[in-house]
Amino acid sequence: MEHEGIQDFSKISHQAMAGAITGLVEYSVMYPIDLIKTRMQTLRPYSKANYKSVFGGLLKINSEEGMLRLFRGMPLPLVASIPAHALYYSTYEVMKRMLSGTEFGTKNPIAQSAAGALAITNHNIVMNPADVVKQRMQIYGSPYKSSFHCLKSILKSEGVIALYRSLPTQMAIDAPYGALHFVIYETIQNFLNPSRAFDAKSHILSGAIAGGFAAAATTPLDVCRTLLNTQEGAVLGEAERNKIRGLFPALVTVYKMQGLKGFTRGMKARVMHHVPSTAICWCVYEFFKHYFSEKGN
Repeated sequence: MEHEGIQDFSKISHQAMAGAITGLVEYSVMYPIDLIKTRMQTLRPYSKANYKSVFGGLLKINSEEGMLRLFRGMPLPLVASIPAHALYYSTYEVMKRMLSGTEFGTKNPIAQSAAGALAITNHNIVMNPADVVKQRMQIYGSPYKSSFHCLKSILKSEGVIALYRSLPTQMAIDAPYGALHFVIYETIQNFLNPSRAFDAKSHILSGAIAGGFAAAATTPLDVCRTLLNTQEGAVLGEAERNKIRGLFPALVTVYKMQGLKGFTRGMKARVMHHVPSTAICWCVYEFFKHYFSEKGN
């Protein structure tokens, strides 16, 4: 029993290390697309930041604001992604195994969806403050000099609660996102890679399809989350509010400002972010999980 416990701890540590590396790779590679998504979800964008496409937005920012602007606000979420992703993947692996009563949980979508929802909840508790700072740094004309300056200003003017104002909405987005994502990924893996060996092509394809579908389905709530995080000045003025608090007020505000169409803002950018992002994540994660496992053995 003691030997089995050591083996289980070793597996979890391998999954956590693989997840931490995955977080670093994902944020480093995909951050510019994430910045474009945030700007495209703005309800009252500046004329200079009103982009027709993701690629057009990248070119416009590069030419008018400089290439470094595409990475503005990256340091804090990059650091936070290390423990967040470690917790994300290790929670999923442990809970999937526990809830299914099997080693891989390959044919138990209920266990997979529950494990995925719990994993992304743990991830969000760690990442939410960093996401608030990140999105306020990403918007056009952001007044903050650095992530630290932004964090200090938020704490001084709005208090700690501002860092978690969007957390309930984030949970509402990511619980179904996590459930969909993991079930779709595991289902495709059942066909392409039933042995669960490392197979880059299957991980990339499964991750891309799962991430893209789940991202599109949860875009309306993501628009609300962006509004809660950024507290757009122009929107607050039109809505005659000092702050927008909670999911329902955010839903009402989005609808009043732009109707049903407002809930699809940034969908293409969100899907374009998640398709390569989840493909990269799964490939990197599975590679390092198997690498650490084989090295440990």
